[in-house]
Amino acid sequence: MMKPFFTVIIPVYNRVNLLKLTLESLKRQTFENYEAFIIDDGSTDGTKEIFGKYSDEKRWKFLVMEKNKGQAHCRNVAIKQSSGRFITFLDADDLWLPYRLERFYEKISKNEKAGFIFSNGYILRDGSITGTFFKQTRKIPSGKLPAYMAISDYWLPYVTTNIAFAREVLDKTGLFREDMSHLEDMELYTKILRYCETDFIPEPLSVYRIHSLTKNPASLTLKWDKGIEDFLIAVDTASPSEKVKKELEEYVYYKQALVYMKNLQPEKAREYLKKVMDIRPSAKIIFAYMVSFLPKFIMLGLRFVYKITRRLRFSIISGDKFSDIKSWIKGIEDAAKN
Repeated sequence: MMKPFFTVIIPVYNRVNLLKLTLESLKRQTFENYEAFIIDDGSTDGTKEIFGKYSDEKRWKFLVMEKNKGQAHCRNVAIKQSSGRFITFLDADDLWLPYRLERFYEKISKNEKAGFIFSNGYILRDGSITGTFFKQTRKIPSGKLPAYMAISDYWLPYVTTNIAFAREVLDKTGLFREDMSHLEDMELYTKILRYCETDFIPEPLSVYRIHSLTKNPASLTLKWDKGIEDFLIAVDTASPSEKVKKELEEYVYYKQALVYMKNLQPEKAREYLKKVMDIRPSAKIIFAYMVSFLPKFIMLGLRFVYKITRRLRFSIISGDKFSDIKSWIKGIEDAAKN
């Protein structure tokens, strides 16, 4: 029996209202030489009851954890049982376009040296496509890259649902660290870049869904607070020069400050803006620091204007360009209701 080219791994925890759409998108892949592991990580919302609906999918394997062990543990369990040449991930609240695996296969076939590949993707917010992860004209480095370029989206604008890597490289890097609650994927990818060349696909091949569980201010804040610690672990793993390390810290501290500003927590934002100014003061940072003292009702108004402007700008630029994607998403939603 021929081994699968891809191993698709989907960890899921309490995503009963979203998982059906994700699995419907996997079911519609035009490239069929893959195996899939769907792992219920101790869900309490009836997630595993959905598994029965897809029991006829012979390439899919369903695993159930009795207790919540975390995403890294689930991925490692699946990797140990996998037989695909390339490992790839689909988050349980995202969608793949039908030709996602096919495009990745084509890219790998054309560039056999590439062991780490990522693609573009659409961003779906409140039922509307509001953008892509990066402009298709963006200049992105490829080939043999330093390990630190896997850290954040500063150089490589990927998210894990849009990547694939050669399984054999894990013999050198090891698996995901299970002692990290965030950014364990980034930490692993810095190791992978030491041994593999990188390539990318500018075409959007996924739909990243922003929903109530991903845009909740409290969850975002907690994620980023812990994420800073794990970010610094990933930086240490990459072992960049002191200059690059400071550049990365400046970048992530500024992004953290923006999270707090958007969530109307200016006091916390200033803590991180001060960290940035300690590294390298600039007019942009000083301006952001001054804005943080505005009354919250003004900041709320600015946030509203920004969101509306962003959505209008993208609508004007895209026009009817994404009507086919919207129709496809509607078809997935209708299928999931059955």
